[in-house]
Amino acid sequence: MAEERMNKNGIVAVVVVITAVVLVGLWVMRTGQTRPGGRQFDCAAPPAAPSNLAYTQDGNRINGTWAAPGGDEQPATYVIEVGSRTGLNDQGTFVLPATTTLYQGNGSPPGTYFARVYARNACGTSGPSNEVTFTVP
Repeated sequence: MAEERMNKNGIVAVVVVITAVVLVGLWVMRTGQTRPGGRQFDCAAPPAAPSNLAYTQDGNRINGTWAAPGGDEQPATYVIEVGSRTGLNDQGTFVLPATTTLYQGNGSPPGTYFARVYARNACGTSGPSNEVTFTVP
């Protein structure tokens, strides 16, 4: 009976081909290329930062509004971060569709909060908007 075995060169060839396919796939995902000269995503860079973040307060309910970023790169979503100190997001992160520039809070426990908003698309996340501080009694 003949015994069939794959030699070491055959195994190495299979590993090299699989590795090449994985690396090319990662390159396509990272660069956004689908074909020479084409883009996989509808963006070339992250959007600019939202601006003019402001809030209104009715007791423990906070409503935030902001201006959409300008430029060619449009956001797909907005990310609102709220923290107990400037720059932190330890109190909540909220993701909203890019079709709105309004966040309506359901009520917050007493405390002082710091909030900022980011714009995000498939190519990345913008820098933060201006930060606002509010206190819930």
